[in-house]
Amino acid sequence: MLRLYILRHAKSAWATPGQKDFDRPLNDQGSADLPLIAAAMLEKSYLAGHVYCSPALRTRLTLHGIMAAYKEHPPAVDYRDDLYSGDLSSYVEAARQHPGTDALMLIGHNPMCEATASTLVESGEVAALGELRRKFPTGALAVFDFDIASWDQLKPQSGYLTDFVTPRSLRSD
Repeated sequence: MLRLYILRHAKSAWATPGQKDFDRPLNDQGSADLPLIAAAMLEKSYLAGHVYCSPALRTRLTLHGIMAAYKEHPPAVDYRDDLYSGDLSSYVEAARQHPGTDALMLIGHNPMCEATASTLVESGEVAALGELRRKFPTGALAVFDFDIASWDQLKPQSGYLTDFVTPRSLRSD
């Protein structure tokens, strides 16, 4: 059994004149959501052994913000250009090509986070499925379990959606 986490970057600021999309930072709400996401990950033991992250500023800041969940055992991290500029197949292939059997996290962008989750899901927890079908908001974390022995066996519509955590569900306001 392998576990995949798909994390969409936290809420980002709009680009300022002359600023590249790649260089957009998080906004205040996105920064405020990160400790909540990290605490939920730690509480639920949603910790990956390896993270593939888009190299865009907002995804790197999201990764940095959730590292508090890892305390003494940070994951291995690789930045992949295809998680910024790629398509659905880039996200699925990133997971398929992972050589280990540890839990894996992809940190990226929409529409690819949502498309990847929708492509991989076969079944899951009713509430999580309902939330995923509604929207994949910024800062959301989809948690999938797959009945496979290695990542190269990953196929569409083979995942069980265990949980779908959104920043809104974690806020007390």
